[in-house]
Amino acid sequence: MLRKVTGEEALALGAWQAGVRFVTGYPGTPSKGIFTALQNLNSSLIPHPSSLSFHWATDEKVALELAVGATLAGLPSLVCVKSVGANVLLDALMTVNLSGVPVPLVIALGDDPSAWTSQNEQDSRWLTLMSELPMLEPTKVGNAHKLIHAAFQLSADFALPIIVRFPKAFTTAEGELEEEPSSLSPVRVPEREPLPSIASGGNAIRLHAELHEKMRRIEQAWNDSPFNEGGDGWRVTSARQPSPLIHPSSPIPHLSFVVLAVGFCATKVRQVLDAVGAKHASPLQISLATTHPLPRRWLTGQISGKSVVLVLEEGEPIVETQVKAMAHEFRLNCAVKGKLTGELPQEGELTLRCIGKALRNFTEISADAVDALPDPERPQGFSLRFCEGCPYPPFLDALTEACKALGVEPVVAADPGCAIVALGKPYELVHIKHSMGGSVNFIAALAKLERNPKRRYIALVGDSDFFHGAVTGILNAAYWRAPMAIAVLDNSGAAFTGGQPHPGSGFDAQGEFVPPMKMEAILEAAGIPTKVVSSRDADGIRQATHWVLSYGDGLRALIVREPCPFVPIWTTDGLKPQKTEGKVVGE
Repeated sequence: MLRKVTGEEALALGAWQAGVRFVTGYPGTPSKGIFTALQNLNSSLIPHPSSLSFHWATDEKVALELAVGATLAGLPSLVCVKSVGANVLLDALMTVNLSGVPVPLVIALGDDPSAWTSQNEQDSRWLTLMSELPMLEPTKVGNAHKLIHAAFQLSADFALPIIVRFPKAFTTAEGELEEEPSSLSPVRVPEREPLPSIASGGNAIRLHAELHEKMRRIEQAWNDSPFNEGGDGWRVTSARQPSPLIHPSSPIPHLSFVVLAVGFCATKVRQVLDAVGAKHASPLQISLATTHPLPRRWLTGQISGKSVVLVLEEGEPIVETQVKAMAHEFRLNCAVKGKLTGELPQEGELTLRCIGKALRNFTEISADAVDALPDPERPQGFSLRFCEGCPYPPFLDALTEACKALGVEPVVAADPGCAIVALGKPYELVHIKHSMGGSVNFIAALAKLERNPKRRYIALVGDSDFFHGAVTGILNAAYWRAPMAIAVLDNSGAAFTGGQPHPGSGFDAQGEFVPPMKMEAILEAAGIPTKVVSSRDADGIRQATHWVLSYGDGLRALIVREPCPFVPIWTTDGLKPQKTEGKVVGE
């Protein structure tokens, strides 16, 4: 029997067999699980021809640039980032798309429809369109290892970074591998001179033209991709009439209908049909894995002669829009339906019930069967609570008490991470929360330009966040002389996403000791008066909180340092967390 794996494990197996040698990224869900799965593979008994290096970078732009550098050294590389992390690396992506890479580079990009573990829900395919790079999306777990292996080979053949995009639901889904990973060989890499690697005004037009030619060739190749699966459509012969909103003409007794399922939506459609007992309707769907560039000739052949094409895709109606344009260009007499026409919601993850309801517009499916399908909904509002033993509450309590004693209103900004718990009760302290590193900049401008003496302006910064996005804002605030308080909550790792290390943790992604960088040294070097206190020191934290709020016309920083009980620390038994059960915030 072939093994059963999760989506993230399948991608890790494919990258392993492709010959990846450098894995980097910034921890976030969904994507960090691929990094972890590769670490587990590397420590297992599975032989690997070359050593595999791991590195959690300080941010996603750094990660991509490290990976590009690794390819210049001849190491096939993988970058693991989530949706909002792709925003950070875009600057670097918009030049390496032109310069190319001498050996394979794949970006594993996890999107998060419904924002289950993110500050927004975004469709990162827009960034792929902007960068004009190839993108593949696994349609099922069973062949995902072959898909990412093919991405590494494509990168080797065309000297381009390749993006593999997947939603959160794919990473945790399970499936049996269609064939053992051992059947896959390391990718073949043509010999190329790694240097020079230059993208600049002096060669941008030429490189841009070369990129366009590569994408044309890739589109032609993808017209025959084994990862795209066609179907003959579903001829509806029941008495059910399509809704007038779906088909404005008189009822058609024989409606030729096909579902175009993009990426992991293909698996969801199959799950819906299995659950409602509609297996007899197969073949029903077109499963599309090569989403940029679209295989236009293949797609046109698949939808030609169909009356209705229902496009299912997570995120924005990107494929739907392009298919509408194709139908118009090639004069195909078919109605393209989906999010733009109201059959599917434009917000949130496509649940099985959402998909079932869309299918009912065209097919004789039991309403009761559809209503019984899973329909998980992301709760709205802020109801998280801190884990037992968390070092945050003592400081937040001291901050609340100090502001009351001073008779001032705290204006608090925080960044993504454990501090978001203070958005809700009992604290309701955080008034501004957007992106990594943003808290310092929002507060610096408010403090500098408003200068309300009845307020205290406070930026809450996490420790991993300090090195990711906050440190440049802190330097700018010091340079701008913004009157504000910065509280760095140092719990020794990226606690929200699983305790991954940062430069101040004292260990790296390989699990090896690294002398920790002292944040107080960086702050003091910028001329910022700084104190360090333990959250367990009740008297000390009260005094230090009063001190940091008395910043006057200057800038002060307070580092509250105490390890999260779920973050690994050095012990006599090696690198281990103090606790492994009871975590309620993050992952």
